[in-house]
Amino acid sequence: MDGKLIANRYRLEHHLGSGGMGDVWLAHDSQLDRPVAIKFLALERLRRHDNNGKNLTEKMTGKFLQEARAMARVSSPYVVTVHDQGEEDDKFHLVMERVDGRPLTSYMGAGNALTLEQTVRWSAQVCEGLADAHEAEVIHRDIKPDNIMITERGDVKLVDFGLARLLDATVTHGAGLTWLYASPERFLGQPGDHLSDLYSLGCVLYEMLTGRPPFGGSETTPYVIADMHVHTAPSAPQDVRPGIPEELNDLTLRLLAKEPGQRPPDALTVARIIHQVEYTPEAQGGALVLSGTPHVNPDYVDRIRKLERHIRKLQMSNGYIAPVVVDARMNLAELTGESGDARGAVALYEELGNDCRDDFGPYDTRTLNAYEAMARWIGASA
Repeated sequence: MDGKLIANRYRLEHHLGSGGMGDVWLAHDSQLDRPVAIKFLALERLRRHDNNGKNLTEKMTGKFLQEARAMARVSSPYVVTVHDQGEEDDKFHLVMERVDGRPLTSYMGAGNALTLEQTVRWSAQVCEGLADAHEAEVIHRDIKPDNIMITERGDVKLVDFGLARLLDATVTHGAGLTWLYASPERFLGQPGDHLSDLYSLGCVLYEMLTGRPPFGGSETTPYVIADMHVHTAPSAPQDVRPGIPEELNDLTLRLLAKEPGQRPPDALTVARIIHQVEYTPEAQGGALVLSGTPHVNPDYVDRIRKLERHIRKLQMSNGYIAPVVVDARMNLAELTGESGDARGAVALYEELGNDCRDDFGPYDTRTLNAYEAMARWIGASA
């Protein structure tokens, strides 16, 4: 399909991937001369019949158009923009803002937790995006790391709004659920609302803080995970990984309440609580005094974000583990520790040390320096 023209306007350029809901292509909008992404909805994969043998294609078409209009109503810097929708060769498609970046999943692989600054920044932005969507009466229903894109600038873009609802309408019960992140009420067959989105956010926040979801893992059977979501209380994040701020520990447990009414009332409330982890340290005798409680010092946030962007550019032009990249990653880890996040510094130095060990060997100076710095910050966090 490379080079194919869609709706006499969108030229397909590159196939990005396929999923349960269809295929995604990068494309170019010839009318407005801008890059876009096109998602082709594979409704033919989802077709079934009702109890009377009637084909549900017409119902699916109506659902698709309804969800497309709903998604287009959402205006937020943290939600991908839907530009257009249509049908080509019996395939429905959505034309969306093109997002250059990676899913949150790629930042949390192999049990890695995020730094505190990343957790605060990205979880708050998810909340603000959800708040804008909920204000437009749009529920996501499938908040998970794969649907949270991190742009090249280091900001969140939420994708795939409303598609879980479309999937729910076209497949057998439960098939549309993302087991690790779905709310108890969704497992009980209820459609869910904005509080269901907040529960899913709680699952994601738990993983951002601890390196693993609150219930189950890749080897756990879906029905066991479902039962845990409905009946099992999660372990406190602080019990899984020490050094988590009290505010985020308590907030995560509130988001994961089994009863929707026991969760925070809305996404903006959650964002305000998350921002409580940011603070400005007091100066005493000309020196900054950091409390023993982990916090994000806003004085460091801009420097951290600029350095993250600089590292991404260096990696694109020089490679992932080039000497100039190693030096920049060392600087980022040190800056993270100085910001008040000793645990984040440990995680960044450990990741860098592992990468250097794999590429340069266990006795290379760069490997040893990274592990030595990691040990220093472990001592600082004790």
